[in-house]
Formats: sequence, structure tokens, C-alpha cells
Amino acid sequence: MNKIKLVNNCSKILLSYKNKHTKFFLYFYYMVVNNIKNYQNFKIFITVFLLWFSIQFGKPIEDSIAFVLIISIGIIHGANDLLILSLKKMKNNRFVINLFIYLCIVSFCVIFYILNPFLAILLFIFISSYHFGEEHLSEKMITNRYFESFYYIVYGLLIFSMLFYEALFEVNTIMLELTKTIFSEFFVKYTFIFSLISFLLMNTFLLWKEKIDAKVFLKEGFSLGLLFLVFKTSSLILSFAIYFIFWHSIPSIINQILFISGDISKSSILFYVKKAFLFWLISIVALFVLYQFIPEVTLLSTIVFVILFSVTAPHIWVMYKMKN
Repeated sequence: MNKIKLVNNCSKILLSYKNKHTKFFLYFYYMVVNNIKNYQNFKIFITVFLLWFSIQFGKPIEDSIAFVLIISIGIIHGANDLLILSLKKMKNNRFVINLFIYLCIVSFCVIFYILNPFLAILLFIFISSYHFGEEHLSEKMITNRYFESFYYIVYGLLIFSMLFYEALFEVNTIMLELTKTIFSEFFVKYTFIFSLISFLLMNTFLLWKEKIDAKVFLKEGFSLGLLFLVFKTSSLILSFAIYFIFWHSIPSIINQILFISGDISKSSILFYVKKAFLFWLISIVALFVLYQFIPEVTLLSTIVFVILFSVTAPHIWVMYKMKN
């Protein structure tokens, strides 16, 4: 009954507005509400919407929206790692050990970046590839541990190489600030070819062994085609934000909330955000302090990627413990 009332009320509101832009954004809001429990459909919808948005508006607006998404949802999705560790059924001394390991991983990433920025970025891409693949594919098939790990890495490398291939100039602008070196077109091109062929071969093997359904294979092909179109059309930062937020961070947040609270509800979402707020605030303050006091850095995107790099490795470790 409540759903029928919601639909009727939304329809009346939409019809009451004559301005086409107002109608469009009200319809967009209604789609968010209506699809919150069917996130896969919403993910496709928002991706297509932002693809349209990137065609209509210029790079400054695209990048502004992308930074807001990354700084808010993107950082929040890794801000409850310590809460997740504390909720594991373990003794207090075990939590202290895990906290020590977590801080050691963060410290290692920072020190490694200081000693060799280029290799540190390659490490970030490699472990992020695994993390993207694990979050996106782990529930779609079960084989053996080694095959799955390589499958996840190949998927993530395909995402990164598609993105880098379509925005190599922007990528190298950031790389120059981060590492004083760049990615060659040859390196990016052949990483893309290798990951694409490997992904197709591995999916063919899974189909042959009946480990995945043909519908899953076709959906993944459609999704990759859509993402490639987004990467080709949008700026680097918006392209990254679309994948990172809507294809990775929000599904991860949903899994984390289910682990922490057992259900998805208004109270469980608010609890998650409340617990994440302090870590998120510290990250934001650190981001803007670094941006203001490091004169060599002129791009906000550079600092954003440094922050993401420092928390990605420990976050992956926590997600591994949560899922196991």
C-alpha cells in the first residue's frame, strides 16, 4: 500500500512541474528511491545518466562532481575498516594485533611511495585490480583460490587499462606529479590487449566448465562495453569516479552494512555513516592540508590518489578478513 502511495505521489509531483529540467531531476530522484533495493539496475541507470551528463557539460563541471563523489562516498567506503575488525569474534589482544598490522600496512605504503613513487603506483594499480575484481566477481562464480585471484586481477587490469588507454594524456599529467615519470602508449595498449584476451579466455573456460551462466558472461560483456563508452566520452576523473563509486564503493558499502548490522535499513545506513564520520573527517583534513602545503602539487587529483593509495592496501586486507 505504501509503495502504491509513493508511486501515485511521485506521479502527481512530476505532472505538476512544467519545466522539463525539473521533471527530469525529479524523475532521477524517484528512480533512486524506487531502485534502492535493486541496485544492479540503478547502477546501469546512473552510469547511462552520467554518460549523458558528460556529453552535455564541460570538463570543469564533470571533475567537480567527480571529486565530490570520490571525497564523500569513495573515502567513506573504507572508513569503517577498524569497526569491521572490532566486530570479528576475537579476543581483545587479537584486535590490537590486527590494528597494529593495519597501521603497519599504511606505513609501508607511505614509505614505499617516498622511496620509489613509480613502483608504488604500479603496486597500487595491481592490488586495486585484485580488489575491484574480488568485489565485482566473487559472488558470480566459485572455482579454486588461485584461478579466482588471477581472474580478479585480470578484470581489474582490464578496467584500469581501458581507462588509461582512453585518457592517457590526463593520466600522465597526474603521473608526472606523482612520480616524475609517465606510462608509455605501448605499455598501456598491450596491457589492455593482454587483459582483454585473458579475460575472454578465462570466461570461455568458465563457460566450458559450467562454472558461470551464459547470461552472466553476456551481462559482463555489456557492462564492459558500457564502461568503455563512458571512459571514451568522459574526463579521466569522472570516468574513474563512475566506476569507483557506483560499480565498486556502493556495492562494497552494502556488503559492509550487511556484515555490521545484518540488514539494509535507514538506521543501519545512519549507523554506518556515523561510525565512519571521524575517519572520513581526518582523511578530508589531511587531503586539504597536503594540497595546501606541498607546493610541487598543483592538481587536487594527485592528492586524492595519494590518499586512496595509502588506505587501499589495508582496506583490501580488512575486506579479505570480512569475507573469510
